[in-house]
Amino acid sequence: MQLYKASLKLKSSLVTPLKGDTIWGHIVWGIANHEGEDAVKKFLDAEKKSEPELIVSSAFPKGTICKPFPKHEMRKLQMSKKEYAQIKKKKKEKFVSAEKYLTVSDEVYEKPFKFEQVQTMHNSINRFSETVEEGNLFTTEEMWATHQDFDLYVLSSYSKEKIKQLLDWAFENGYGADSSVGKGHIQVADIEPVQTKTCSTKYVALAPFVTDFSVIKEDSLRANTFIRTGKIGGAYSSFMSPYKKTVILFDEGAVFETEKPIQFIGKLIENVHSDDKICQSGFAPVIPLGEDEWKNVTK
Repeated sequence: MQLYKASLKLKSSLVTPLKGDTIWGHIVWGIANHEGEDAVKKFLDAEKKSEPELIVSSAFPKGTICKPFPKHEMRKLQMSKKEYAQIKKKKKEKFVSAEKYLTVSDEVYEKPFKFEQVQTMHNSINRFSETVEEGNLFTTEEMWATHQDFDLYVLSSYSKEKIKQLLDWAFENGYGADSSVGKGHIQVADIEPVQTKTCSTKYVALAPFVTDFSVIKEDSLRANTFIRTGKIGGAYSSFMSPYKKTVILFDEGAVFETEKPIQFIGKLIENVHSDDKICQSGFAPVIPLGEDEWKNVTK
């Protein structure tokens, strides 16, 4: 399989973070909307194999990837204000330059990036009368990015043209929650193949994933975890429960070592809903780490 970098342009605020498993779900819905259920079944059957045909990362600010999970350092009992400030700054860093790990053509990302959390007021709607409930307001949080350009990494056996088509379909109706009112407006600008710079069996994962630990060397995994209770959308949500079963995922930035070289970690998660056709992405592209990077992220 070939690793590609897709350049994305964010044209609006977001309500849903740009996580790889959610983006993969949008790709499936894009196939359903344009090619129908038979095409979805064919796609999912291929994704269940030992080598899936398409795996996507989370999206990162242009020229970056997620920061590899750092080692736990022993802190001094006494330290200066400057040392403490440096530790706090380092902990807040979420992204590192991709140039160190991949043959990317982008300039090194230098400007600080963050999402600004903004609360927006909404009227409550009475679903029986289909009218606004006077005086009954609620708030939602929106995320406004300080920069609009993002990189998405796609590991696939498909052609560049087919990947572009699938991503266009995935984002054509908006991304994530409140896409019907203009949130998550994303354009796919370009796709190019990239190569890793290091040959190694030490890796960083670029998206949330699950693993059975048969691939990972014992005690080598360093990662954050989070709980995902996904929801289905589209026509399915109108006649069945919209909620998937809860799963625990290792987050992007996880680092680990394997016995032999790999291109991805994880698998497609089945049995996450009462309808057995519905699946959840549990795999992530990985890129190898050099010895210096590995020493910095392990004990």
